[in-house]
Amino acid sequence: MNGLNTSEEKNLWDIRQSAGMVFQNPDNQIIATVVEEDVGFGPENLGIPTEEIWQRVEKSLEAVGMLEFRHLSPNKLSGGQKQRVAIAGIMAMKPECIVLDEPTAMLDPNGRKEVIATVRELNKTENVTVLLITHHMDEVIFADRVFVMEHGHVVMEGTPREIFSRVEDIKRYRMDVPQVTELAYELSKEGYDIPAGLLTVEELVAAIDTLKKSQK
Repeated sequence: MNGLNTSEEKNLWDIRQSAGMVFQNPDNQIIATVVEEDVGFGPENLGIPTEEIWQRVEKSLEAVGMLEFRHLSPNKLSGGQKQRVAIAGIMAMKPECIVLDEPTAMLDPNGRKEVIATVRELNKTENVTVLLITHHMDEVIFADRVFVMEHGHVVMEGTPREIFSRVEDIKRYRMDVPQVTELAYELSKEGYDIPAGLLTVEELVAAIDTLKKSQK
């Protein structure tokens, strides 16, 4: 991170000034009894002046779509909403980078969509670098870069399209590919002229449409 080796303890404080982390279970990260107080906890510990803390809290909650819940107890929120509050808490600390460690592992499909949409929006509008650790391959199709790791080592690296064009290699590492990519791969195996590495439903529909026109 910024040229600092994360394995060296002497660098930890400096790294924590520019990188924030969101964990699997938001209940392990949320500590306050009111949403806005929880979001303000991080910047308070950094010694940020009170007036600026509340400005950051409001902006962060607004960015993740949780401003209307600011006075509620986190216990009244859904899993996806709690995770968005956890992300807001990190955002309020104004990190250059947010590391999300399996942030949707404990969520239902709707919660997963909420969190991933929030993360994508932060990356786009706030210019925050996002490092997403996940086993859900559908969550990485919009990433700039994908790294596949095994036993702590990078074994594959590339764009989502480059990575998911190598279905057999992915499966060799006991991982799945996005459902659309899997369907396109199976159609290709059956002899249909479908491009490798399709990532979205729209791409697959377009490929099938092109195939149908070529067969007329």
